[in-house]
Amino acid sequence: MNIGIDLGTTNTLACYVNPAGVITKIEFENGRTENKYLLPSCIAVLPDGNITVGQPALDRKSDYPETVLENTKYYMGQNRTWTVGRTILTAEKTAEYILREVHDELKRQFPAEENFHAFVTVPARFDSQIPRLATKEALIKAGFNVSDINSITDEPIAAAIAYSSYMANSDIILVVDIGGGTFDLSLISSKITGNSASPDRLVPIGWGGDLYLGGNTVDKIILNLMCRQIYDETECNLSAEPSDMRYSKQQSTASVSLRSYIEPLKKQLYSGEEEAEIYIEELLPDYDFDFTISIKEYEEAMTDITAKMKSIIEDIYRKNSVMFSQTKKVLVVGGMAHEYCLVKLLEEFFGKEKILIPDDSMYLVARGASICNSNAQIHIDNVAYTSIGILIKNRTEADVIIHEGEVIGKDFTVERIYNLVNKNAWELNITIVEFRGEFNPSGYTTLINSVIPLKRRLFRKNQELKFSFTFTEDKILKVITTHPDGSQNPLEVRL
Repeated sequence: MNIGIDLGTTNTLACYVNPAGVITKIEFENGRTENKYLLPSCIAVLPDGNITVGQPALDRKSDYPETVLENTKYYMGQNRTWTVGRTILTAEKTAEYILREVHDELKRQFPAEENFHAFVTVPARFDSQIPRLATKEALIKAGFNVSDINSITDEPIAAAIAYSSYMANSDIILVVDIGGGTFDLSLISSKITGNSASPDRLVPIGWGGDLYLGGNTVDKIILNLMCRQIYDETECNLSAEPSDMRYSKQQSTASVSLRSYIEPLKKQLYSGEEEAEIYIEELLPDYDFDFTISIKEYEEAMTDITAKMKSIIEDIYRKNSVMFSQTKKVLVVGGMAHEYCLVKLLEEFFGKEKILIPDDSMYLVARGASICNSNAQIHIDNVAYTSIGILIKNRTEADVIIHEGEVIGKDFTVERIYNLVNKNAWELNITIVEFRGEFNPSGYTTLINSVIPLKRRLFRKNQELKFSFTFTEDKILKVITTHPDGSQNPLEVRL
C-alpha cells in the first residue's frame, strides 16, 4: 500500500491512492479534536516513560507542559537534544514517534496489509543532505518500507504535482508553501514530453525560503501583543513558555490558555474582518482578558516579517533571471496559506487573478506525495541544491563532483582516480563537503569525514584509488572507494 506523508512542523498528514485512483486522506484516531485528518506533530512523555502522540499529547500541555515536545522539525539533523524526565529525545526520534503513529493508524484501518510503502516530503529549504537523510531514517525506523532512490521530494514540488493536471506545456508557476514552521518556495516549469494532455515532467527552476518563518512566527507576534496588554493591566508577564519554572501553576495554565486563542484570532483576521476580538474570562484570578486587534495593527506588527517574505520572493526571481510577468499562477498551500500579509504581498507582485489558494490547500502536499508514490508517470528533474566535492590540496580546494543547479539523471555516476603521494601510508582521510556558490575553505559543511584503511604492500606498485559517486533522486550521495586489489569501501551520508 503506497502512502504519501507530509511530515509538518505543526501537523502531519497522510494520503493514499485507492484502487479506483481516488486520493484518500487518512483520518487519525489521535488527530486534532476539530479535524481528525490532522495529526499534531507533537509528543508527550508519560510518567511511566511511554510516549503519546498527537491530540493526547497536546491535551497534557495545560497540566504538564514540561512533558510535551513540539516544533522539533526545525532541528532535523542538528544533534539537538531535549531531556524530559529521564527520557532524552532528538528531532529525529520525535519524527520517528510521529511517523510510527501514522504507521499504527494505517495498521488499525488496514489490518490485512503487511507492507506500507511510504513517500515523505521535506522543505525545499532542507537543501543539504543531512536533514533529508534524518527524515528518511526516521521513516524507516517507524516501520515503513521506502525506495532506495525515490522516497523524498520537496513540499512545494509535491504540491505542484497535485496541481499539475491544471498546467499546460511550459507554464511557470510559483509554489508558496507556508505552514506552522517554514516559508518554502519553488519556482517550477512544466513540460509535456509524451502524449499526455497534462505535464509529465516538472523542472525546478529556483527555490528559497526560510526554515524559521511560518505560523509559529506569526503566533509569537500576536502573543507579544497580548502579553504586553496583560502586563500593562496586571504586571504579570505570560510571554515565557508554559513550562517556564518561574510560573506558578495558575500562570502556567493561563499561558497555555492564552496561546489557544491565537488561532481563532488569526481566522478572524484572515476572513476579511477589520478587527478581531477575543475574551477570556478569569484568565488570571480576578482578571478577565479582553483583547482587540485591527488589521492595520496586525500589518504594522508584521512589518519585518512581510519585508523578509518580500526579499525572499524577489531573490528567487532575480537569481534565476525570471520576470514576475512570466509566472502563470502562484499556488499557495499549507496551514497559513490565507495569511493576510502574504496574500496581499503576492497580489501586489503578481496581480490578484494569478493567486490560487485551493480549498484543500492544507492537504495538497500530502496529496502530491501520494501521487509520487503511486503509478502516476510524472518525472521531476533532480536538481542539485548544493555543490558537493572532495577536499584536496591540504584542504584548501575542492574537487567538485556535483555542481549546484546541475540536473542529475537517473544513471548519474562520476568517477575520480586519486594517486597517493605517500606509498607507505596505512590510511587515507577522505572529506566530502557541500557548499553554496563558489568554494570557500571556511564556508562549507562536512558530509563525510572518513578514514579508509589501506593495504600498504599493494600501493607500492599501484598508488591509485578509484572513487565512484552516485546521487539518488532523494538527493542522497553514495560513494564507493575501490582499492587496487578490487576491494571496496562503501560510504553513505549518515552523520
